[in-house]
Amino acid sequence: MVTTDSGTTIGRLVRRAGWLMLIGGALWAPYGLFAMFSPWGEDTLYREDRGYELVINAGLYRIYSLPGSLALLLTSVGLLGTLSALGLVGRSGRTGRLLARVAVALAVLSLLGVIMLVDPVFTASWLFGSLALGAATLVAGYRCRRRPSCGGLGPALLILGLAGMFLLPLWPLTYAVEVLPPGAGAAFIALFGLGWAAMGYRLSSAKPPRGLAT
Repeated sequence: MVTTDSGTTIGRLVRRAGWLMLIGGALWAPYGLFAMFSPWGEDTLYREDRGYELVINAGLYRIYSLPGSLALLLTSVGLLGTLSALGLVGRSGRTGRLLARVAVALAVLSLLGVIMLVDPVFTASWLFGSLALGAATLVAGYRCRRRPSCGGLGPALLILGLAGMFLLPLWPLTYAVEVLPPGAGAAFIALFGLGWAAMGYRLSSAKPPRGLAT
């Protein structure tokens, strides 16, 4: 049992993490739309002699890519804050926080790629950062399955973790083997963000899930 001051501090931390998740979750949908459809024209061009895409329109590239970096960054920081508030112990707890930190670091690196207009840096960092986010969420969900202190977040974390792990193969399935149409890819990314926004709204409410603020 924790003191009232500790409980207030934990509750404040959870609500702040919730707001970050809410904002980050809302940014996934526009990024999915921009990444899958490039509605205002192409921003990159693949060069076979270099083996990667070059930015051909700086303005469009930043418009299309910035929401992706910010979505990953805010969601990862929100998850890290929530995991810290939950106080998960043991190997799985430490692993979850470590993976969340990796996701945050890669999100920052992807943001630098956008700023510097280096698409390989953005793309690789974003893809593996999303994978780290999914893995961290999956580990946290598994650890939270039967912990009352998680406030019933276990199932939602498991679902979001599995969805996050699917973001990496989503791109080759859409563009390489063309199993999925771009619309399905954009819809999946939007639903992924909606899940994070819903969790963020729940955590940022005046009354956090039972067990998180006490």
